[in-house]
Amino acid sequence: MKHLNAGNLADELADTNKYQSLESGCNFVGFVGIKDPVRPEVQDSILRCRTAGINVIMITGDSKETALAIARELNIIAPGQNADKSCWTGNDFEELTHD
Repeated sequence: MKHLNAGNLADELADTNKYQSLESGCNFVGFVGIKDPVRPEVQDSILRCRTAGINVIMITGDSKETALAIARELNIIAPGQNADKSCWTGNDFEELTHD
């Protein structure tokens, strides 16, 4: 197993060609999940906006899957709503034409 020097770690990880050698010989010991819970007042705020006729849009730097999970939890995306037409990534916007 290759040991990395913390001083050059960024350089080592910047080269994707080195991933196979860096990740070989490892043993899986477990994983950790982290959830940043939605603040309690957010759900009510979204409901009040909807009641007032405001269309709620969420913009986040999270991954699309994480964004969809949060949007569903907050009822920004309704059950059964087409997620492909409701959630866009930056790349999706870049591919749009001006028309």
